[in-house]
Amino acid sequence: MTKRKEDQYAFPCAVIKSNERTVLSGSDLERVLDSDKISQAMAVLGEFGYGDGKELANPRDFEKVLRAELDRVYKLVFSIVPDKEEIELFLLPGDYHNAKVLLKSEFLGIDPTPLLVDTGLMPAEKLTQLVRERNYVFLSTEMKEALTEAAEIFSKGRDPQEIDIILDKACYKEMHRRAELTQNDFIIGYVRLLIDILNVNTFIRLREIGKPWEFFRKVFMPGGDIEERVFTASYEEGYPQLADKLAPFGFREVFAQGALMVQNGGKYTLLEKLCDDMRMKYVKDARYVSFGIEPVCGFLIAKESEVKNLRMILTGMLAGTAKEITRERLREAYV
Repeated sequence: MTKRKEDQYAFPCAVIKSNERTVLSGSDLERVLDSDKISQAMAVLGEFGYGDGKELANPRDFEKVLRAELDRVYKLVFSIVPDKEEIELFLLPGDYHNAKVLLKSEFLGIDPTPLLVDTGLMPAEKLTQLVRERNYVFLSTEMKEALTEAAEIFSKGRDPQEIDIILDKACYKEMHRRAELTQNDFIIGYVRLLIDILNVNTFIRLREIGKPWEFFRKVFMPGGDIEERVFTASYEEGYPQLADKLAPFGFREVFAQGALMVQNGGKYTLLEKLCDDMRMKYVKDARYVSFGIEPVCGFLIAKESEVKNLRMILTGMLAGTAKEITRERLREAYV
C-alpha cells in the first residue's frame, strides 16, 4: 500500500466536514448530562442524528440507538475512502475481542453470543465458525498464530489470562504492521500512542497488585515510543519520579495524578480518563488537515469516543449516579 495523493481525498474530506456537525462538543455533552431523564437526553441527541425521533419504549434501549449511530459512521467512512485497507486496522480490536471470547467460552463451556461485538472487521458469525472449526486460512498471520498458541498454552495451564495476553499482543502487533503499511505519520503515531498507553496502564496495574517486573516483560507490547527498558529500570521508583521521566512522552499527568490516585485510593477512573484525553488531544490535529486520511480517521475515532461518553452519561442516569461524578469522568470532546 502506498501513500494516497491528496486529491484522492477531496471528496472524502468534504463528506467528513459536512458530517462533523453530528459530533457533539463539550457543551453539547453538558446538555445531555443536564437532562432530567433518558427521554430528554435522547431528544437532545436527536438533534445530532441519534435515533428516529421516536421516544424509546424502554429507557434501557438507548444502547441500540448508540450502536446504530456507530454502524452509520462505520458504513459512511468505509464507503468514501479510496482504499479500505488504510482504516481497517481500527476494527481489529473488535475481531480480537471476539476471538478471545470464542476461545474462552469454548474451553469454559459457555455460550459466547452475548459477549460478542459487531464492530470487528470480520462478522462475528463468520469468526465463530472459523474458530470452532479451527479453520484459520482466512485469518491474518498474527491472529492465526495467536489462536493456535493460546489454545495450546491454555490446554496445559488452564489459565484464561494467557488467552488475553497472547491475543492482545497479536492485536497490536497486527495494528502496528498495518499502520506502517499506510506510510501515514498520523496513523502510525496514533497506533504507537495506543501501545504506549496500554503499556503504561499495564505497568501501573501490575505494580499495584505486586506483580514482579519479570511478569511485565512478559506482557509488554513492542511498537510504542517508550521502550521496555524504561519501564523495567523504573519498576521500583515512585510515581512522581516516573512522571518526570516520562514527561517527554506526554505522560506526566498520567503518573503525577492518575497513578497516584490508584496508589492512594485504588481508583482507576482518573487514570483511564487522562489516557483517553491523551488520545483525543492527538486526534484533534486531524481536523486541520485539508486533504488526507487524517480527517476521516479523526472523525471515526471522535464518534467512538463520543459514544463512550454518552454511554457513561445514560448509564449513570439509569443508575442514579450524581451528575458531578459523571461530569468528572467525561472524556475530552473532539470539537
